[in-house]
Amino acid sequence: PSSPYDIILARCRPKNSGSSIAGSDWHTLDFGDIEKELAAKLTDDDISKILLHIDAAQKVKRLRLTNCINISGSGLASLRHSISIEQIDLSLVEAHRSPILDSVPPLSCDKVVPILESIISHERNSLKHLQFPHVWRRKEPVDPRFLGSLQRYNEMMENRGPIHCLKCNRNIYSLCMELFVEDDFFGIQDDTCGVCTKNYCHRCSADDNNFSSVCLCRTCERVYCSKCSTMVECGNDCDKMYCELSCLPQNICASPHCSRTFCNSCRSDDACRTCGKSWCVNCNDCMECDWCKIRCCAECSEKDGVNGVHSCDDCENLKVLCDRCRVEVCESSNCKSCAKIIQPVLLKENKKLQDEIKSVKHENKELKDENKEMRRNMDLARMFLR
Repeated sequence: PSSPYDIILARCRPKNSGSSIAGSDWHTLDFGDIEKELAAKLTDDDISKILLHIDAAQKVKRLRLTNCINISGSGLASLRHSISIEQIDLSLVEAHRSPILDSVPPLSCDKVVPILESIISHERNSLKHLQFPHVWRRKEPVDPRFLGSLQRYNEMMENRGPIHCLKCNRNIYSLCMELFVEDDFFGIQDDTCGVCTKNYCHRCSADDNNFSSVCLCRTCERVYCSKCSTMVECGNDCDKMYCELSCLPQNICASPHCSRTFCNSCRSDDACRTCGKSWCVNCNDCMECDWCKIRCCAECSEKDGVNGVHSCDDCENLKVLCDRCRVEVCESSNCKSCAKIIQPVLLKENKKLQDEIKSVKHENKELKDENKEMRRNMDLARMFLR
């Protein structure tokens, strides 16, 4: 075989069915089942030939363009008006992986949206789930063609009539795509599992915990039901969910007696600005200055040369301040506790001023010596000219 297309077809022939990228009935076509490097080399022409060769418009129900980062989407044209396709994953990454790529993929709304809308507009279409690229969902401003396709997809789903939760049999009214651009769920079906495409309402909890039966993973930006992926919650109780441990950022509580992990947002909000360590909400060892909002842990606050954050139990209003802010706030205060806290700071400031005075005096002495030397040289020059 001389091209990626030929290599893939060679693997998909009956004699090689064990290593094919799809089953013999072509129910699922997932390019994540071949080498990542090979999928990345596929062009739109390769994709088009593969889809035509297997008659994808009539046979394929699930299409996942995993690692096909070199296509614009024009190769999907043969899927126009398909009534068999149920799920199309355009995220370009495999499950349990962040959809944020190193470089912006060439996958284009211009090429893909008209194909999707030709499927959506067919009254006998079988679409259940669409997974869109991260760059489409987070582009500012949002492409109006993409937003329009979401609206038409919602209309299609609503025209099908009520859909029931498989667990409680309630009608699911929020099954459609989220259209509010500022929402984390924008462009996502938050009641449909991205793996099995089954529908659950958020009122129903999973059998083994109190989490919803469907949850959005904040790392891979996919919705999973409790049967398709184990979900874990950020250890800082920020209500963000993550699929399995592979998607949960491994920020571990700095306390030696705690093993909680928490998300990057919680880490950046709660980290000590001196040592960078973070603690969970239960073990939090950092205090935040009420004025300038810097955070510093108890250990760093006691170190020399560090603008530590301390609390004063005797102050009525501002109890927690960093040393620099406390000097400004409590300069005219009669609070003995504050005076005790800022005493080392004032001593350091005094020593710093004394050192600066010594430095200025030293520079002044050097300038005087230079001035004397210049005068002496000028006197010698005048004597020589005479």
